[in-house]
Amino acid sequence: MNGQLLKTRNSKASLLIALLVLLFSSSIYPQDPYQKAQQLAKDGDISGMGDAYLKILSEHPDDIRGQLGLATARSWLGDHEMAQKYYRQVLNQQPDNLEALIGLGYDYAWSRQFVEADAQFSRALEIAPTNIGAQKGQAFSYLWNDQPQKTLDILQSLEVQLPDDAEILAAKGQAYMALSQNEAAIDAFERALQISPGRADAVSGIASIKQQKKTFDIVAWLGDTSDGGDTGIREIILGYSLKNDLRVWARYDNSLSLDNPALVRSGADAETYYFGAQNKLTKNWLGNLEVGSRNLPNKAGQKIYKVEAINIKQNRHVFKLGGQLSPHSDNYTDKLIYSAYGFPVNNRWRLEPSVYLSSSGAIDDREIRAVVFGEYQDPGRWSFGVGAGVGRISSDNAAAEGSVVSKNILFSYPISQKNKLNLSARHENSPSNSYTTMLVGIAIQLP
Repeated sequence: MNGQLLKTRNSKASLLIALLVLLFSSSIYPQDPYQKAQQLAKDGDISGMGDAYLKILSEHPDDIRGQLGLATARSWLGDHEMAQKYYRQVLNQQPDNLEALIGLGYDYAWSRQFVEADAQFSRALEIAPTNIGAQKGQAFSYLWNDQPQKTLDILQSLEVQLPDDAEILAAKGQAYMALSQNEAAIDAFERALQISPGRADAVSGIASIKQQKKTFDIVAWLGDTSDGGDTGIREIILGYSLKNDLRVWARYDNSLSLDNPALVRSGADAETYYFGAQNKLTKNWLGNLEVGSRNLPNKAGQKIYKVEAINIKQNRHVFKLGGQLSPHSDNYTDKLIYSAYGFPVNNRWRLEPSVYLSSSGAIDDREIRAVVFGEYQDPGRWSFGVGAGVGRISSDNAAAEGSVVSKNILFSYPISQKNKLNLSARHENSPSNSYTTMLVGIAIQLP
């Protein structure tokens, strides 16, 4: 593993912020010069931050906080010789200064002087065995020096103390990658993203793993819909990821979904066969295309053409816009358009409101429906979702016209690193019919 590639800005930022807090809180001088240095750092002007501390030192050459601040700035800028000089000046005055030992250890690690780095972190841990910064620094030093198992030994202990620390989880992901344990790495990266959405090293780690290999995925649902077909297989998806930005699949669907609410309310069995593909269109946009053929009662049938655009932002906001045309063998066409917007409420909860507009059936059965789905994601990778929808049906059939209400729950539980067990229940009540769907499913990834 290339140590330089793993020299993340996040770990530097963590050290910088920690030192700045200490500098600000412990200064014997008026706070203004330190506040100025802090503000420059927040603005991303690390060179200006260094100049601010240099000015402090021009007036007070032995000021410990000024030396530490200047050393931190020079380390961030890659001037390791100057950074190490000022860290050592602090240690000459205060041999047990933890900030200097940890800062010097990081700088040695960033400049790939790993023996020297380990000596500084070990000394810091002799003084303060439970110091989090020193433990993290030693773990990162091992990681960048291609010793992932030693990294994991430290990080697993730290995770017990700090289960919601995204930096620890992302570093675990990197260590697992180095050990070729990619599923464990993805799990660690995904947990880091739950805590810190858009975290760059976790996002790039997942992308790197997905780019490494071609994978199959299988999803299958088994269940029963009251007044809607026999008990049995409701959906099967066989997917194959050709590369990081292209996935293809074949899908069997008899789940009676929202693309044809009139068909659902009639309680008919309707098997559909699809072929689909997903491709990355731009940095933030994905495109889905699906073509299918549906077998309808009385030997009728229809073709299905579905397109969907998905915009994914780093802060876990997701926008979807899709449409579907389904020409019927009896010379009419079902239509569907929909839109959804998903966003995080906090580190655990997400909400996704959506709206569906459909027109289906030879008798012109039109519907508008709004749905809200909320999902809780636990750090242990299980999730629970609950949704509710309300809509209005306008139909040439007076018995079918009126309000429609739907409710659903979804539970997902990891049974291994690659496999998940899913449970789903959905109930819909409309003027002409009410039904309940109960499903159990499994998601498998191969190899």
